[in-house]
Amino acid sequence: MTHQLNTKPDNHRFRFRYETLRSLLNKNGGALQILSDLEADLNHMHHYDKRIRRPIGRLITESLLMAQELNLMTDDRHTELYDVLFRLRGDTDRVLAESRPAGDRSLVVGLADPAAADSALVGGKAAGLAQLARYFPEQVPAGFVVTTAAYDRLIEENHLDDRIRLLLADLDVTEDGDRFQSRTRTIRQMVREAAVNEEIGKMIRAQAEEIGPDLLWAVRSSAVSEDGPLSFAGQFDSELQVNSRDLITAYRHVLAGRFSDRAVRYRIHHNIREVATPMAVLFMPMIEPAAAGVIYTEDAGNAASNTLTLSAVSGLADRMVRGEVPADTFRVSRGSPRRIVEMVLAAGEKGDTGYLDESRVLEITDRACRAAEKFGHALDMEWAVDKNGAVWFLQARRLSVAGPDQTPAKAPAHKNESPLLEGGITIFPGRAEGPVTVLNADTPLSDVPEGAVVLVEQPRPELASILPKVAALLVMEGNPVGHLATLVREFGVPCLFRVGRHASALSARNVVSVNATRRRVYDGSRWPGIRERVMARIGAGNRRPPKAGPLYDLVLGLNLLDPDASSFKAKSCRSVHDTLRFMHEMSVRAMFGFGDRQKRGLHRTSRKLDTDLPVKFQLIDLDRSIPPELRRVTANTVASVPFQALWRGVSDSRLVWAERWGRAMQGMPSDFKEAVLGGNKGPRRPSDKNYAIVAGDYMNLNARFAYHYAMIDAMVGPGADHNHVHFRFRGGGGREENRQRRARFLERVLRESGFGVDRSGDLVTAWLRRYPRADSEKALECLGRLIVCARQLDAVLQTDDAVKRYVAYFLDEQFGMFG
Repeated sequence: MTHQLNTKPDNHRFRFRYETLRSLLNKNGGALQILSDLEADLNHMHHYDKRIRRPIGRLITESLLMAQELNLMTDDRHTELYDVLFRLRGDTDRVLAESRPAGDRSLVVGLADPAAADSALVGGKAAGLAQLARYFPEQVPAGFVVTTAAYDRLIEENHLDDRIRLLLADLDVTEDGDRFQSRTRTIRQMVREAAVNEEIGKMIRAQAEEIGPDLLWAVRSSAVSEDGPLSFAGQFDSELQVNSRDLITAYRHVLAGRFSDRAVRYRIHHNIREVATPMAVLFMPMIEPAAAGVIYTEDAGNAASNTLTLSAVSGLADRMVRGEVPADTFRVSRGSPRRIVEMVLAAGEKGDTGYLDESRVLEITDRACRAAEKFGHALDMEWAVDKNGAVWFLQARRLSVAGPDQTPAKAPAHKNESPLLEGGITIFPGRAEGPVTVLNADTPLSDVPEGAVVLVEQPRPELASILPKVAALLVMEGNPVGHLATLVREFGVPCLFRVGRHASALSARNVVSVNATRRRVYDGSRWPGIRERVMARIGAGNRRPPKAGPLYDLVLGLNLLDPDASSFKAKSCRSVHDTLRFMHEMSVRAMFGFGDRQKRGLHRTSRKLDTDLPVKFQLIDLDRSIPPELRRVTANTVASVPFQALWRGVSDSRLVWAERWGRAMQGMPSDFKEAVLGGNKGPRRPSDKNYAIVAGDYMNLNARFAYHYAMIDAMVGPGADHNHVHFRFRGGGGREENRQRRARFLERVLRESGFGVDRSGDLVTAWLRRYPRADSEKALECLGRLIVCARQLDAVLQTDDAVKRYVAYFLDEQFGMFG
């Protein structure tokens, strides 16, 4: 490509800066691609994997070259970047020098084996049970664990790693429920059909034979991180009553349960790396119970209470913990002598349970409390009493206990003091309000609106996926010690169980107020400020925690978010990603600050684009893509492939150029709009020109649209090797949470359109590299429509559900909805 500018000194300087900027932006796009690939790799690989070292080396080399180019553009204004990048290279080299943990990792271990204390080897559930067995060997059945090392071997030997990675890609942003289910179902099927190494198979059979021939077995999940600070309660699968000859099949089925829809969604919500939760599997002979259940060694709803809760059913407790059958519930005093304070039978009657007498309840309580003392914290324990009267413990995990009750002793007066509903069991205390949604068993969970008070019949574990976005949960039945109860406390959602079937009458109400602490539900909006607090809690809960790991802080973390902050400096960069963010911002400022300062030369070379659309551009022609003799430059006279593709999108007749902020602030001075709407977030100001640099196969656009900033850099030629489309978008006129919702809208649309995407706060960066000309042009058309549709969405996206709706509108080409 030959670019011809006039030869005045200002234009020579501009040409040099432009060529340097273009080289820097191209390296930036490649570096972001490496970052994206690294994040995907670190989701599935350990940091010491040899496949991690090479891309990190390339990334830091590219960053150093970018630093050199930025300093060429700015007369060495940012030389501190070199010291920062050399320090980061040294720190990453030290992390990468860490080798794989030494020693052979056991494939199968017994619960009594010292290795069973290693939760990274046997998983959280088995490690907790092994610890309990050390304290109380007579109360824990014999068992063994097929370890995470065996899981890793199965995945590796069946070549499943890359296939699983591909199927999990972008599931965190997909809105297509069928696609999500199809991919997870495919992974489960692959794992169920995988070959189990013969050595592992022999070990399983030998361990089972040693414990006892011809037994029936419980085969249970024990993933790393399970039963830890995050419980994963009810998210994985178990196989019960398994015959000895079917142990290998059951093993594969439990491994496959790691990829259940609910387990994958749970990991996505908590931003847990896939490599951080490998699956071990626990094998224990079945106890033939006369009674079974769960005991909490403290009152999970109130840490200050002097009682604990034991729930029981006749026979097996598996359906009880899933919320499918009701349990008998006992409240027992924690002090000595212990006594049963209250007994609530599933049938709602008073009297003896028949299958579990008072002395046995107190015996289970005594032993569980002694175990909690040994562990040093409250426990959530599964227990069983066999037909001979022996008490067994089958699981022990830390109990999540709610803090002190903060609800006022007396709520503010209200014109209607009578509650619509009263009673039930408090699972998590607190107050909330919102519109009522009745969720039937066949209602898609994705249909639950954000901020709703949800009423369900049974406490199903899969309801975990809606807990981050509901105001409160009311359950007609349910047991206070089941899987969903654990998850409710984990997510901190005000919740009542056993509100009764008459609660279905709430479906006739629009909005209700729930006081879960005092077990009452009122009509309408009752407490000022509660709705705002609910939405703030939901918003905070939906902000994913950053992923953790040795290389995340040094390489992937992004700490420089606000380019107008005093801390936005080279010396403040704490990661390679920070340096990329800083260099991109400074290079764009340097380029267009230079252009704005020129009194001649550049302004004489640029040409105004004549268009009926409410956008203003000065076109800088690098290679006579615009005939010099033209007095009026229109879009169709610009012979630039990428510009024409973008303009086809921008000028799509189906688009609506709404001016929401303009109407709302009509008559206000421009400087007031600037201050109120946050327009000073970008390098361009209302008085600045928006420049588009064009050539036959190249375009660079840096522009300000309605209080936000957009950059598009594209090379589109006949060969795919050098083609690229880079996009960056940030700022806006709404509140911070609304701008972040728009960023999530952009991320989801761009991912669905084939772009690689990086999002931090309201900043979105996307790239498409080495695609053929037709695909690159299609991507630019999409960007053209997207910047028009997204330009004022921060005035519309008041809830997370709105993000989902507008993503669907755009992908379905319902562009009129953006007006």
